[in-house]
Amino acid sequence: MGNEQLRDALAHIARCLRSSHALSVALLSSTTHHPTDVTRRLARLTTSGVPLNVACRRIIDHESDRDVLMSLHVLSISASSGGDIARTIDSLVDTLDDRERARAERRVQAATAMASTRLITWLPVVCGGYVIVDNREVRHTLMATPLGWACLVVGVALNLVGRRWTRMLVERP
Repeated sequence: MGNEQLRDALAHIARCLRSSHALSVALLSSTTHHPTDVTRRLARLTTSGVPLNVACRRIIDHESDRDVLMSLHVLSISASSGGDIARTIDSLVDTLDDRERARAERRVQAATAMASTRLITWLPVVCGGYVIVDNREVRHTLMATPLGWACLVVGVALNLVGRRWTRMLVERP
């Protein structure tokens, strides 16, 4: 099942709360309309008599997704402190939307960086290959002298190191 619909489930909870439903009823309704793993676990625990804030804390111990953890903390605090819970959950939904947009932007930036890396990696190879084929003296210097071989080895090594370094920077969380 997953938690892909978590944002929709939380928005549904907020709508139910604005319609004067209790938080536990809103949670059960969202589980029906927008099922997620976390809302199903919460609904299962709360229908067995566990208070919502305690149920949230139990699930927090076994959860690693940051959006789910933030949602559980907000629900736990809302359940224990009250107040305008619908507005709090609306703010949570807005925050989750902002975080998803930021993740999407990072993915686009990473793709751009990797495309640039590919270009920067292959451009010297293609240009070097053209010069080697086109110019006899360059070909002789690169292929027949120790200095030429040293230049080729260092160039290829720096190219590979730069590519791996960029990949490491892009894949960093």
